[in-house]
Amino acid sequence: MQLAVAIALTVFYVGLSLTLGGVRSNNGPWWFFLPCIVTVCACCIAKMAMAKLPLPWVNEQGYSSPPRRVRLSWRAAVRLPAYAPFLLILWHFISILRIHFDIDRALYCFFTLPLGIMAIVALRRRHEIRLLRSGEVAMAFIDSRENTAEWSDDRIFYHFRTAGGADASGRAFYVGYNVSAGALIPVFYDARDPGHHIVACASWFEAC
Repeated sequence: MQLAVAIALTVFYVGLSLTLGGVRSNNGPWWFFLPCIVTVCACCIAKMAMAKLPLPWVNEQGYSSPPRRVRLSWRAAVRLPAYAPFLLILWHFISILRIHFDIDRALYCFFTLPLGIMAIVALRRRHEIRLLRSGEVAMAFIDSRENTAEWSDDRIFYHFRTAGGADASGRAFYVGYNVSAGALIPVFYDARDPGHHIVACASWFEAC
């Protein structure tokens, strides 16, 4: 369900940008501003939606034994599509450069960097999924919450104790979850190395 919502919102936001003229070369500066406006509006909608969503672990009756089912979180489903219109800006910018310059070699380098970043992100998401599916579960105590920037997620600092009695701590940016200092939050960790862990509020996914 979440994946279907994410795809539908992505198609809607990109389609809206295209309909309004977000990639027309004869549309003046609007090829840049229209996707930006759509993105800002989409982010506002996502922020309001995330504020209404409950914390998924509050109503859970405990997590099942590994391997668990893992799905895209509702917060990621409404938030990630908001950034899709920026791809139109990139496409149009490259099209303009190709008209005036011979940039095939530069494009190769230009695309290699984003692909490398995407590969790193994909590996991290794969690691998250593995921990959510097969990791042990503990409850982490949030020691403090640090405000970073108005447009960015806050960072939390936490600690937890494993089933074997080992203490571990960490910090993470939370992804649209309104958590506060002093709260308890699930953390999924590798039993062999508790340093490899992910708190529930820092993941794009949910275990169920």
